[in-house]
Amino acid sequence: MAYLLAISVLWSFSFGIIKYGLSGIDSSFISFARNIIALTFFTSITFYNIKKFSFDLKLVGIGALQFGLMYIFYIESYKYLPAYLIATFTITTPIYVALASQYLNSKSFTRNGFYAILMVLVGSYLMRYNSLTLENYMLGFLLIQCANIFFATGQILFKKWNEENKDNDIIHNFSQLFFGATLITSIFYFLGSSKSMILTQSNLYALLFLGIVSSGIGFLMWNIGATKVSAEKLAIMNNAVIPIAIFNSYLIFGEAINIILFLPGLIFFYLAFKLIS
Repeated sequence: MAYLLAISVLWSFSFGIIKYGLSGIDSSFISFARNIIALTFFTSITFYNIKKFSFDLKLVGIGALQFGLMYIFYIESYKYLPAYLIATFTITTPIYVALASQYLNSKSFTRNGFYAILMVLVGSYLMRYNSLTLENYMLGFLLIQCANIFFATGQILFKKWNEENKDNDIIHNFSQLFFGATLITSIFYFLGSSKSMILTQSNLYALLFLGIVSSGIGFLMWNIGATKVSAEKLAIMNNAVIPIAIFNSYLIFGEAINIILFLPGLIFFYLAFKLIS
């Protein structure tokens, strides 16, 4: 659980960094750049101890889903939504984690697990504050839902892969996930983007942070953490980033937040954690 909580705090800063540190940069380029930077980082780790590397096409496929297709839809949503609302719309990820777990592992959640997820959903929903046009609101929401589905499915698939490959070293094989993600995002970037971009120094710093720290180290620790908890706790932790991200958006990036709704939402989060602790 400590892995997941630490990464939730780390990822909470990413929403604002993407929205304000990479404003105007093509979304497909951001997705591609984050993955290729992370791929380069983990490839160097793989080569450092190549004996622990074992090629597995399943890992490539998992990465294509969890980090590739997820990023395509996730980054695109920043054209239509403020950072705090993007964080809020990840509200449905626990549902997709639950469904993916049931479908892929033929497992069912306990009653407390179901109630906990329900409380997280209610709490996250209370935290929203919408001042957008209906068209942007709905389009952004649909993009995030696609991202949530791919991210949730990738988590459960990796958890299942780890159960079947206990002897395989995760760290020295993690580059394969970013290889799959880079393949997918490169297709969208090179075939769909026609923009010429000039990156500022702050843009480069933002991409390096997102690629190495947020995507690279973040996804590694998150997936390791996912192997150490039940599917129920994993579902709940997928929404732990929401209140932290909203708080950061208010304090650091100056976005408006409805405090009257935010505080009751935190209470629902607390009750959810109590149910599964």
